[in-house]
Amino acid sequence: MDALAAKLAVPPEDIASFEEVYKCQGSRASKYKQLLAKVRSSSEVTSRIAELAESLLPSDKLSASAKDRLVFCGRYSAKASTPLDEALTAAAQGVLAAAEVMQACAAALGEGSKLPFAVALGTFGDVHLSCRGAAFPYRPSVSASHGSSVLEAKATQAVPGVAAAGEVLGYVAMQGGGYVDDIAVFPKFHGQGVASGLLAAAAHLELKGARRGGGASLCLDVRAANVPAIKLYEGLGFAFGDNSYPGFLDWDGGFEGQADASAVLSRKPAHCELSQL
Repeated sequence: MDALAAKLAVPPEDIASFEEVYKCQGSRASKYKQLLAKVRSSSEVTSRIAELAESLLPSDKLSASAKDRLVFCGRYSAKASTPLDEALTAAAQGVLAAAEVMQACAAALGEGSKLPFAVALGTFGDVHLSCRGAAFPYRPSVSASHGSSVLEAKATQAVPGVAAAGEVLGYVAMQGGGYVDDIAVFPKFHGQGVASGLLAAAAHLELKGARRGGGASLCLDVRAANVPAIKLYEGLGFAFGDNSYPGFLDWDGGFEGQADASAVLSRKPAHCELSQL
């Protein structure tokens, strides 16, 4: 690495970012400037988060999970040519909105309570597109579009200042073989167990298919810096292999994950209903 860095005359302020690219891409790190223009390095983003400090989030709100979300949005927002500070500000607003929803649910439903919701079959439309745009700082490599079948989570109870009954909280779109093609939750509903409920619903349908001779597992791909998603999936029983670099991902690669459908279903949140499936 040192020899290539010297050959390229990498400036001192770029060494940490160059090292990240080199660890993933080896000699292809000679194009580190072009690669970093598409996905920022973790070192650049974390340094900027530290510089902005409480102008982003109060110290009591900058939890490990909140920082993971900021880093994810800060790194991959480069794919959409979004300035770093703009991306971090938007991500921080989502974190604060989620905290407000937590507080409102506790006040309306009881301490520790979360928003009740049900998962049912639906059709991808404008609300799902809006959800995807709010959840991701870039256009994900997915095939779901208007008219695609989805599983959608909708609030089953109105909570003032939080959600109306029947409001869409998030969705998941599946492909054959139990592949999770697309999953998104509106940022203000992060932490409400919506993604866990959606994947439990997908597992439920896979198990129903297994009784007809189909598979009984879920699989997916996740980008390397999407730490919030990776932690969620691991908590649901997904196992991941080594980081790999398929063409549909970026220079930092990602992971393939697989889980037994029964294990995922067993982790369904208690406030999630699947009776409509």
